[in-house]
Amino acid sequence: MNKLYDLRFVIGVFFLIIGVLLIGYAFVSESFSEYKMKINLYCGLLFSSFGLLMLLLKKNKKL
Repeated sequence: MNKLYDLRFVIGVFFLIIGVLLIGYAFVSESFSEYKMKINLYCGLLFSSFGLLMLLLKKNKKL
């Protein structure tokens, strides 16, 4: 329960889940243009990397 009090953990998990969903949607969707697929893919990668960064900051308690 102590993990939920640290915002780095909650924000990291949230962005990681949203990022994975966006990456999955980019590969599954049959969009009319590749432009939409690239936006979903790039945003998913960005969200996932930010989520992982927040989880790594949580793991390193000195920062």
